[in-house]
Amino acid sequence: MLVRYRKDYQKIALGLLSLIPELRDNHRFRDELDWALQEGRVVYLWKDQEDNHFIAVAILDVGDDYVLIRWLSFTPSERSGRNVYALLTAIRDEYPGHRLMGTMATQPLITAWGKANE
Repeated sequence: MLVRYRKDYQKIALGLLSLIPELRDNHRFRDELDWALQEGRVVYLWKDQEDNHFIAVAILDVGDDYVLIRWLSFTPSERSGRNVYALLTAIRDEYPGHRLMGTMATQPLITAWGKANE
């Protein structure tokens, strides 16, 4: 289930962002979250329906007809295709009529999800 970021979810979001190697290696995960919020990016947490725990974070740029997925991070035990695809489907459903796009890091996931949904 998609849950919009709130300030009281900061530690959870930072923990999930710290799992991204590019951000963890440079200790940039806090800067990335602060930047996203200051620039008006959309931050969602993904909650597992079965045990009601947050298992992923997504940082998005939303345009008039596209959604750019800048960062996507799952807990290590929840990185299955099923979870990734469910999150991408929920984002698509949240922004009907928008095309999902990715960065160099996230586009392969989006492409695989798109092929699975053809």
